[in-house]
Amino acid sequence: MAKSIRAQVEAIIEEFESRPEGLLKHVRRVLDEALDLARHWDIDPERTQLATWGHDLFRAHAPADLLRLSREAGVAIGPEDEAAPIMLHGPLAAAVMRERFKVTDDEALAAVRDHTAGLAQMPMLAKVILIADKVEKRKRTRTPVMEAIRRIARRDLDLALLCWADWKWVDERAHGYDSYTAHWHAREEWVRAHHAEAGLPGRIPGWQYDLD
Repeated sequence: MAKSIRAQVEAIIEEFESRPEGLLKHVRRVLDEALDLARHWDIDPERTQLATWGHDLFRAHAPADLLRLSREAGVAIGPEDEAAPIMLHGPLAAAVMRERFKVTDDEALAAVRDHTAGLAQMPMLAKVILIADKVEKRKRTRTPVMEAIRRIARRDLDLALLCWADWKWVDERAHGYDSYTAHWHAREEWVRAHHAEAGLPGRIPGWQYDLD
C-alpha cells in the first residue's frame, strides 16, 4: 500500500539527518517561500512540502557519487551531466523518491526533477519549487535581483520564470559559463510564450458585444 503524503514527507525529512546542516537550513528557507507561493496560487501544501523536501535530497553529494548513483537509478546521463554532475541531483532525487519512498505524485516528482534548469512546460507545483529555490532569503541577500523576482512571482509565475532565466543568461555570459541545453530551450519557449501573450489584442469589454 502506498504511503500517505505526510508519511512520505516524514521519511524524506528523516533522510536529511545524514545531510549537512547548511543544506537542511536551505531546504527550510525554500519551504517558507514555497508554502507562501502555494497559498497564493492555491496549491496543496502537503504536496508542496513533499516536493520541497525532495528537491535537494542529493544536492550535497560529491560529483562522482552523483554519477554513480544516477547510473544505478537508471537516470539518463548526457555529456553535459558528465561535465557538471550537479545537474543530476534533481533527476536522481526524483528517481529515488519514486522507488525508495514510493512517491507516485507525478507533478511533485517533476518539480523535484526539473527545479535546477526548468522545462518549457511545467506544472504549477514545479514552477513554485523552482522559484522558491532561487529566491529563498539567503539567495536574495546574495543576489538582490531575486527580491524583485520574488515579488513578480506573486502576480505572474511565468513572468518570474522568464525574469530568472534572463538573469541566469546574463550571469552565465558574465562568468563565461555555458548554458545547460535543456534550460536554454526552456528559456526560448518562455520568451516566445511571453511575447505571444504580450502581442494579443486587448480584451473587448462585454458591453461592446452584439448579443442579439
